Amino acid sequence: METKEYFENYTKFIDSVTADISKHDEMFLPHFESLSAKLNGNFTRLDNAITGLVGESGEVLDVWKKTKYHGLEFEEAKERFIKELGDVCWYLFQTAYALGVPVNEIIDANIEKLKKRHANGFSSEYMHKKGA
Repeated sequence: METKEYFENYTKFIDSVTADISKHDEMFLPHFESLSAKLNGNFTRLDNAITGLVGESGEVLDVWKKTKYHGLEFEEAKERFIKELGDVCWYLFQTAYALGVPVNEIIDANIEKLKKRHANGFSSEYMHKKGA
């Protein structure tokens, strides 16, 4: 199979396994309006915040990669971590705001989840359970 045909076939496959709502604005718009109403008009804030969380988390990871593999000095890395983690916090608070949830509620829910997961402290056995 030629390269051009290979990529054409792959493109057709990708299209066939993509949800219709993901391919057609006119299908998404009513869903957007519904979500926006549930978010009290904060769909765009939430969308930006989630995108920002992912992007800034990637920047934190990039600092770590440069520290491990590219010779970035630890003190400079630490300064960069502080800045990037500040951005992560900013987007975390934006996400909470868009959801109408206080950040302490998010932290409390995380504590409860981890208490259930690790009732007796961390256990590597948990990590080997199916689906962990």
